[in-house]
Amino acid sequence: MTEREMWYWLASLPSWSGKTIGQALDRLGSLEAVWNARELPVTPLQQEEAQRGRREPERLAAELEQLERQGIRFVTRSCPDFPARLRRWKDGPFFLFVKGRLPPEGTAAALVGSRKCTEYGRLQAEELGRFLAGKGVHVISGLALGVDGAAQRGALQASGYSCAVLGTGVDVCYPASHRTLYRELEARGGLVSEYATGSPPLPYHFPLRNRIICGLADVVVVVEAGRKSGSLITADWALEQGKDVLAVPGRMGDPMSQGCNRLIRQGAGIVAEPEDILEALGIRTGKKKKTAPELSAEEQSIWRCLGTEPCGLDWICQESGQPVSAALMILLRLEMRGLVRQVGAGRYLRLPR
Repeated sequence: MTEREMWYWLASLPSWSGKTIGQALDRLGSLEAVWNARELPVTPLQQEEAQRGRREPERLAAELEQLERQGIRFVTRSCPDFPARLRRWKDGPFFLFVKGRLPPEGTAAALVGSRKCTEYGRLQAEELGRFLAGKGVHVISGLALGVDGAAQRGALQASGYSCAVLGTGVDVCYPASHRTLYRELEARGGLVSEYATGSPPLPYHFPLRNRIICGLADVVVVVEAGRKSGSLITADWALEQGKDVLAVPGRMGDPMSQGCNRLIRQGAGIVAEPEDILEALGIRTGKKKKTAPELSAEEQSIWRCLGTEPCGLDWICQESGQPVSAALMILLRLEMRGLVRQVGAGRYLRLPR
């Protein structure tokens, strides 16, 4: 029985969490002692699972070979390519299932936020992911709806590296609507999980996977979060690990900004512009002062009406005094310059600059 096969045995036990494995190792002293122990310091259910897994040791080697054929690697802390950031951390995972590439050496930032983000939050996440990847910063997130997926799409659009930490088995795409992003990350980035293949998206998986998102990053950035957003758990893990937390500020009274604004009130760094993240990472920016876009008087009349939340065409025409036909032509010109985006039938907003 090899060490890797013994780790896989533990990884395949459904009710054994990382905490359970750690306690067993602490009590018995070694992985081999856990394998050989007749009585384990666990619940009766966990004891029965362990005994069942040991009855067919040849199955473990066969399943590992099957994983390899499926393009899934099983790496443990003793493997040379296991992420150094996680190996140094006592509460990190003992093993990972991997599709694609593990995070390479280099600076990394976790971009996280609400699944039910606003259009503004989605655009900010995508822009930050694109900006950081363009500067050579790896983007770590969770493949979730909303902020996570947008940040990872932005990173891939800039031909950068992004890694998704899953709360399911690494062979399970959740949510299913992110199938295209999942495949792109497998081909050009990475997908990792500490849960065995086939594991479903159980609610208690996600707070635990957040610690790995944080563990793989040098800094955690919360883009948009409500008062009870799961991304705040990632921020808590960052504080426990001694890492900086930054937040994108939101409008006072906006429910989707309560989490970020509270983090800032508690001392988190403020992301007023993308370069603020680079500075937190210790990367010199040499940033230049931004200038307002040069606009004609007609364009200014439309530009002043727009904000970070979508505005309807009727309202834009009413506020600017422009007829519908002229407003549409101006909005098209602004959209072609990357200053405005249409986000639905007759609804527009300013893009972050």
